[in-house]
Amino acid sequence: MPEPISYDAWYESFNRFAGDLYPGRYTPEYVRELVEQGRQVLELAQRKQSLIVAHNYQYPELQEVAEEVGDSLGLSQFVASRETPRVDFCGVWFMGETAKTIVGDRASVYMPDRPGCSLVDSIEHARIESWIRKNADGVVISYINTDARTKAMSDYICTSRNAAQVVEHAAAHHPGKRLLFLPDKYLGAVSLAQSTVDPSLVDLYDGACHVHAKIGESALDTAFDQHPDAELLIHPECGCASQCLAKILSGESEYQKAFYLSTEQMISHAASSPAEEFIVGTEMGMLYRLRKEIPEKTFHSVSPDAVCEFMKLNTLDKLLDSLEHDRIEVKVDEGVRGKAQSAIERMLTIQ
Repeated sequence: MPEPISYDAWYESFNRFAGDLYPGRYTPEYVRELVEQGRQVLELAQRKQSLIVAHNYQYPELQEVAEEVGDSLGLSQFVASRETPRVDFCGVWFMGETAKTIVGDRASVYMPDRPGCSLVDSIEHARIESWIRKNADGVVISYINTDARTKAMSDYICTSRNAAQVVEHAAAHHPGKRLLFLPDKYLGAVSLAQSTVDPSLVDLYDGACHVHAKIGESALDTAFDQHPDAELLIHPECGCASQCLAKILSGESEYQKAFYLSTEQMISHAASSPAEEFIVGTEMGMLYRLRKEIPEKTFHSVSPDAVCEFMKLNTLDKLLDSLEHDRIEVKVDEGVRGKAQSAIERMLTIQ
């Protein structure tokens, strides 16, 4: 369970580690309100035997009441490892679907709101079906950040941590066959650059996360000008990812201190790196966790625009309302769930 909630601790932590991320948000009055809501949330969660989890991009107060904070797949795996009749998942909708896909009927999954996702919204199922018809023996690889129906149409699922390995595995087990990587074109391009797979055999779906798409080379130039000694921790979904990686590999880029990492890998890398300063190329909510877990080091957001309004639809008062009234339950069609689960399990066997 999370630590007992203290006003002094929350006020100090929110303003120290997230004051610059959300200017003017954590006033004394608002923090007192959050503390009262947080205490009610934990009391209700205990009474209803609910497991609260929160994605790295959630507001600090949601991270604080969660039993686990992490990335989408890691949270779903954590949920699967726990015997609990209820889960309250603070993230965007496809993440709740992934959790429900994994736990099945063993637990009910609720969310504070119904946040969409620009990356998921870029998917057209008819286009995937058309590709499959044209490539009957082709292989579909979908990023974990997709809806349940897309996962059910896929042969493999991947994460930002293992995308290159999954592409490599799929190509090796289906030699000469066409691969469709979807939906994120930036992650797909980086994965190809990190693998030995023939790019001519891979079709990249033209989708992107609108937050990561905005993080281009101009944002990196500005960030490095301001923090020339910092290491860059960049998510492979970012808009400049494939171009930047190609330049780095060829020695043409000034960003030789750049590391392409999932959000969870950012934590472990920053903790073990000798560097004292980092530029973080992903949604700014990640900085709260980095700063709190590694307070002796300095973390800068790559851009003030690196904020996902969908993630921020979840709030503590909505979570409280959900716990009180069971408002928004995540359901996944059983036929879809079975196929999606098979693709996820296939991914988990790939090392």
